[in-house]
Amino acid sequence: MDAIRIIVLVSLGVGAVFGSVAAQEEWVLWERQLDSKGEGLGDWRRGRVFDAERWCKGAMTTAINQALTQTIQVPRKPSLMEYQCLPESADPRKAQGKR
Repeated sequence: MDAIRIIVLVSLGVGAVFGSVAAQEEWVLWERQLDSKGEGLGDWRRGRVFDAERWCKGAMTTAINQALTQTIQVPRKPSLMEYQCLPESADPRKAQGKR
């Protein structure tokens, strides 16, 4: 009887792992330019696609750091950008009126 319980529990565990892997989505890095007041200029632009949220957020951090570095190295009026990482099924262009 105990052997049957162990097999059932192992089977359920394997199913849970495969189920969570299948449910994972890719993540998209979105960007848009902002005016000096922080209002969006134009529409969101779809960027690179990543296998996991953490990779998307890492790329977002890199983009922000690169923009700051360029502004410091070449003094000019900074270009303000907004970034966000969203699951591939989400599209910020469809949610503009809800902000």
